Amino acid sequence: MRRVGLIGAGLMGTVHAQAWAQRPGVLQAVYAPDDRARAFASRFGLTACATLDGFWSAVDVVDICTPTPAHADYAVQAAQAGKHVICEKPLARTLEEADRIIGACREAGVRLFVAHVLRFFPQYAAAWAQVQVGAVGEPRVLRLGRMSSPPAPGSWLLDETQSGGVPLDLLIHDLDYARTVAGDVQSVSAVQARRGGRVTVHVTLSHTGGAITLVEGGWAAPPGVFRTHLDIAGTEGVIEWSSDAPQPLQAHGAAPSLPEQDGAALPDLGADDPYAAELWHAYDRLDSGEPFLIEPEDARASLILALTVIRSIESGEPVEVSA
Repeated sequence: MRRVGLIGAGLMGTVHAQAWAQRPGVLQAVYAPDDRARAFASRFGLTACATLDGFWSAVDVVDICTPTPAHADYAVQAAQAGKHVICEKPLARTLEEADRIIGACREAGVRLFVAHVLRFFPQYAAAWAQVQVGAVGEPRVLRLGRMSSPPAPGSWLLDETQSGGVPLDLLIHDLDYARTVAGDVQSVSAVQARRGGRVTVHVTLSHTGGAITLVEGGWAAPPGVFRTHLDIAGTEGVIEWSSDAPQPLQAHGAAPSLPEQDGAALPDLGADDPYAAELWHAYDRLDSGEPFLIEPEDARASLILALTVIRSIESGEPVEVSA
């Protein structure tokens, strides 16, 4: 059994710890240099490692759930210590940091999995499966969106130089999914609106294969509200789903080829916890040696798209996507 250790005792660290707990004994340690992390260790029955050297010796796989700016340093050190790396999205704040992580893992001969959890939400996974079996023909127009309440006052996310704001924190989910469904992107056009503490972003992706994706979202919903939706229109039909709708995934114009999935409002995860699904996917494929659903180059490409959205917002112009 590979021993998993966690770095990060905040919200995402808690979500990951709860997911790992579905297989007792796998998550064994947390890097705990402060009282908050030591309390976290006590809560989940983990070994609290006060130093990184002690932490590296206690684990085989490192799960990084820190704020984004800390990803690169922890991931590189983990790789150099010979540990496989699981890292929350986005992979890094900058492309240079992302390349440093990827290079360090490659050089050390360890594997890197970036936790783009949207791929594991049942509705999004079901829609992608339908696309793959040809249920909508060739995807031509995608409409994707997510809207959440703003981060709490004082959150590090509100410092957009650190977090990347809405494009890196929120919309990178949909950018990654759009690239999965409709292929690489040639150009990005984005606008952003602010009113008080609320931010909304609208993005148009022009895919190299001719498809168009419209992405909308932001930190603008009332407290505690999280809504998301998808709409994939192709040459043969349409797939649509909204977290506001009680029905499961809807398909029009073609008979579904796969069983329907239960609908679930987000962020209520229900029985089909996508965070558990992604983590156990990564863990099991470390043993089997099979490719991950999200390989490092996929995470890098999604980061490029999110950074290009920021560039388009700042310039007020469409921006060509470049590596």
